[in-house]
Amino acid sequence: MAEFGIEGFYAYKPDRAAAIAFAVLFGILIQFSLIETTVAARNNKKLMSTWRSIKLPDDASELRFFSTISLRWAYSPFILGIVLEFVGYVVRTVSIKKPTKSTFIVQSVFLLIAPSLYSASIFMLFSKMAHLLFLERYMVFPARYNTLFFLVGDMTGRVLQAAGGGLLSSLDNLNTARILIIVGLFIQIFCYGILMLNQIFFHYKMKTESNGIIQSNKVWFRFNYILLGGNILIIARSIVRAIEFIMGLQSYIIQHEWCLYVFDTVPMFLLPLIFLVCFHASNVFKLQEESVDAQLSWNFPIQETDKSNSDAERPVSEV
Repeated sequence: MAEFGIEGFYAYKPDRAAAIAFAVLFGILIQFSLIETTVAARNNKKLMSTWRSIKLPDDASELRFFSTISLRWAYSPFILGIVLEFVGYVVRTVSIKKPTKSTFIVQSVFLLIAPSLYSASIFMLFSKMAHLLFLERYMVFPARYNTLFFLVGDMTGRVLQAAGGGLLSSLDNLNTARILIIVGLFIQIFCYGILMLNQIFFHYKMKTESNGIIQSNKVWFRFNYILLGGNILIIARSIVRAIEFIMGLQSYIIQHEWCLYVFDTVPMFLLPLIFLVCFHASNVFKLQEESVDAQLSWNFPIQETDKSNSDAERPVSEV
């Protein structure tokens, strides 16, 4: 017998059909995300051989671009986030039919931490965009500290939420679980908020830039809007989840399943959907292609990146 809840471990009678529907939808997104990133990576590989063969004057710096593996890796957390959403709703359908502590914990934890993986990709893509546009100076912190700040904050929040999610099935540990999840969510909200402010500041400063890369590159404008929109969706979702756990087990949000789907499931489905719909015209592979073309055609004065900067990889040759 479950320890609490109207239906098994749930505080309401869960809708199995809704869980199945979103499991199918997230499953479709997984396939499209793999196809689109694979095709883009394959096309980028063909361009790489051309870029490597370019002979530049002796007094010119080499082209600044990332390896195909590096660009594709930036999308890996994003795809993994979709996978966790998919597995979370598959396990939720099982948990609804045959409630057990293990299935309840798995679906709770996976649905809690999946959005943080989306955010990890957003940060990685934003950092690569800044590097390809030669505008790392507009990052809130120097690149190496920027990466450290975000990754430590994001991972800490994720671990706390996972630990709290694992305790949700027991009334004895419910208060501890709530505290862990709330702290984890607020740590991530703070990190995502800093990233959002950086994205807005970056967007404003880029519009005032006059270098050849910015003027000839049209992808960055749309791409940054997509990253910013995705980050805002994650922040809004995280705030609602924090309110949910602050209000406790008797809160309206916890006791009504529609709140989960409206404030968590739908936004976290729309985020990858928007990314994938816009992928053909706005992705980091396309942005890099335009950046390299601009470096060649505008004879952009490329300067050596500070070698102590671990995130902004060397502009000379492939990174």
